[in-house]
Amino acid sequence: MNHYQTFYDLHQREQPLLIGNAWNAKSAQIIEKAGFDAIATSSGAIADSLGYKDGENIPFSEMRYIVERIRSVTSIPVSVDMERGYSDDLKLVTEHIQKMLDLGVAGINLEDHQGEEIYLKKLYAIRNYLQQTNQQLFINARTDVFLQKLPDPLETVIIRAGLYKDAGADGLFVTGVQDAGTIREIVSAVSMPVNVVGLSQISSVSLLAECGVKRISMAGILYSAGYKKIDNLVLTVKEENSLAGLY
Repeated sequence: MNHYQTFYDLHQREQPLLIGNAWNAKSAQIIEKAGFDAIATSSGAIADSLGYKDGENIPFSEMRYIVERIRSVTSIPVSVDMERGYSDDLKLVTEHIQKMLDLGVAGINLEDHQGEEIYLKKLYAIRNYLQQTNQQLFINARTDVFLQKLPDPLETVIIRAGLYKDAGADGLFVTGVQDAGTIREIVSAVSMPVNVVGLSQISSVSLLAECGVKRISMAGILYSAGYKKIDNLVLTVKEENSLAGLY
């Protein structure tokens, strides 16, 4: 069974897929060693680790290199945060997709922060490209309606979910939603596996499973938590004028 099929099947189980978000080869190895079934990259964490601001400020070539290193040291499915595809040129978007496929990735996230019109064009272009080239890729359609605080967010998410599924999406990733009741409403109205970020107020895997969520992401939270600990360690060394705090 190839990584795409394995990854697809992980979204169909009764228990949600808890996915670890990596930013380099070492973090990916740690996630796999811990027993996670799949790895996703965090675009924000990768960018920040290399000194870039989030939002496609990192060159695609550098992001691709990180994915290549992650794939070279792991054996479980990897899904790549492709942000907005790193271009509005549809031909270039599909070229970027092919480069990910060449690395053996199982899926991608693609975000609709620019609005549904250009987003649908990208989705259709990717779907048609995959069909024409007889290739498979799990497309997780990320919608930022709640994050952007757009009007009537629940209704808008549900409408977009239908459009995105018709355009070739395999899953729906809803960012910015922060309460279980809203998540339940989305899940009940959407016919694709729903992915959310496990935030502090909805961090329980059991609770999200009860809501019907099929995929739980850490986004850049693992990265931030890890570097917060490093910040504290470095400050302790400086303040105490001793390396004892490292041991």
